Amino acid sequence: MSQTSTDIKSRAIFLLGFGGVGRALTRQIIAARQLHATRNHLRLSVNGIADSSGVVLAADGMSDEQLNRLLEAKTHSGRLGVEQAPLRSVQPSSHLAPGTIVVDTTATDVTAPFLVAAMRAACGVVLANKLPMAGDLAWYDVFAAGSARWETTVGAALPVISTVRTLLDSGDEIQHIEGSLSGTLGFIASQLEAGVLFGDAVRDARQRGYTEPDPRQDLGGLDAARKALILARMVGYRLNMSDVQVESLYPAEMDHLSVDAFLHEVDSLNASMALRANALTQGGRRLRYAATVENGRCGVGLVGADPVSKLGGIRTSDSIVVFSTKFYSENPLAISGRGAGQEVTAAGVLGDIVDLSREMA
Repeated sequence: MSQTSTDIKSRAIFLLGFGGVGRALTRQIIAARQLHATRNHLRLSVNGIADSSGVVLAADGMSDEQLNRLLEAKTHSGRLGVEQAPLRSVQPSSHLAPGTIVVDTTATDVTAPFLVAAMRAACGVVLANKLPMAGDLAWYDVFAAGSARWETTVGAALPVISTVRTLLDSGDEIQHIEGSLSGTLGFIASQLEAGVLFGDAVRDARQRGYTEPDPRQDLGGLDAARKALILARMVGYRLNMSDVQVESLYPAEMDHLSVDAFLHEVDSLNASMALRANALTQGGRRLRYAATVENGRCGVGLVGADPVSKLGGIRTSDSIVVFSTKFYSENPLAISGRGAGQEVTAAGVLGDIVDLSREMA
């Protein structure tokens, strides 16, 4: 039987964030429109885009040509290149049709009230942004109870969140979670294990583009802690970020330094970090910056992993999450692979959009 236009459902999309992941997602939506129309009987219509400078709305959706113009303008000027209204002028209940999926690829928690309002206006939410999920528990409760997906908040497109859902839905009991959730800290840990001085490892990671422009945003461990907290909350632990034990790889006294001064002063940590690495790698153990969720507690920090364990055997550039459960006790379930990157994260977001569209049909 041939497919007719009436078989194809249109899903309105409102994009919060037009940075690297948001633009990669937009390019993938353009490329996938025909594919999804054929495979999933679904056409994604981008009806709005918001960035830090404002919002562009299109009630009937934007054509591929319009989206490409916005992509070009944002890439070259950092702005969408058209007259824009501020996000605060957009009210989900009046500007977004019920069933619209709001996609948050930002890295700020200021979007959380808009997302909550969108949920209450019968919209769906897809998050790549960890901050609303790891912020106020009241925000988390709204997303967890409604039409929302957040696969890429932990492990980019790796099926970590969906695995937690499946385990819990099947009646399994998750008893212990451990994982390497930061490629940046995984690289630095591998360098320390190999005897590289900490300062050299940090500067090398920054030069390779593995860290944020200010490496302290990675070295502080908060990104990994947020991912661990999201997993802990899904398991049922009513925790806040203040409850998470976080090992920072630099002392708080260095927070006041400029980036250049920090990159110079970081060598003062070489001796202490070498001692810590040596202590944790005794007996051939592998140095990892790991997250642990167990017995109502959650933490991230350096550990010495058994080299024959799943955590110890992972390639340092990859992410891994290992679940020990009632049904997976003797041989824990592991999800591993590439856990970072704009394109792979955007692909995971697109998968969440399609999956949520099915649920909301």
